[in-house]
Amino acid sequence: MAKILVIEDHTDIQALLHDILSPKHQVFAALDGISALQSFADHQPDLIILDLMLPNITGESVLKTIRKTSNVPILVLTAIQDKTKTVALLQAGANDYLTKPFDIDELLARVQVQLRTPNSINNLNNKILSFNEIYLNVTTHEISINDHPLILPKKEFNILKILLQHPHQVFEKAQIYEMVWGEPYIDAENTLNVHLSNLRIKINELATNPQYMISVWGIGIRLI
Repeated sequence: MAKILVIEDHTDIQALLHDILSPKHQVFAALDGISALQSFADHQPDLIILDLMLPNITGESVLKTIRKTSNVPILVLTAIQDKTKTVALLQAGANDYLTKPFDIDELLARVQVQLRTPNSINNLNNKILSFNEIYLNVTTHEISINDHPLILPKKEFNILKILLQHPHQVFEKAQIYEMVWGEPYIDAENTLNVHLSNLRIKINELATNPQYMISVWGIGIRLI
């Protein structure tokens, strides 16, 4: 059973997609861009169905934000008929798109194709993230460092999960905040810094290497 995040602000379409997908999949719903990013961080879906016309944060912005840290398959639903714009969506990171109104059988077929995508970091078999002596189980939320268990609050857990998904990659602070908090990075540096500091201290208390999380001056955070 795959986890599918449906990001759609029209409740009737949202209900329709839930009804046709839920018999075989676990379906999560988001009605706007902010809740979409939060739900993505919380559930780590195997597939996203994304509407473009969303409140708060546009679908295009949600797509770009998710693509900074994840290769999860994204199927876009759009009323746009302009081929130039739909090509731009694919170039921005969408895996496929359907124009509204859509055929249910065609949507189900495209969902099936995307769930067979082998390159997704969120595929059905990839629930354990590891980096050297750090292990994180996405399903059970269990973490161990140097064979010692570690319990983290939700925000710190999601920060560590993002870093583990792409070891060695430098993440801008704004990227991390928007993915974990699901809102724009405005006057939020102190909040994020407190969480990063707490997470770094907890990791260093258990790790053999006291410098797992480092700050790249002027850019962001990475694992090393």
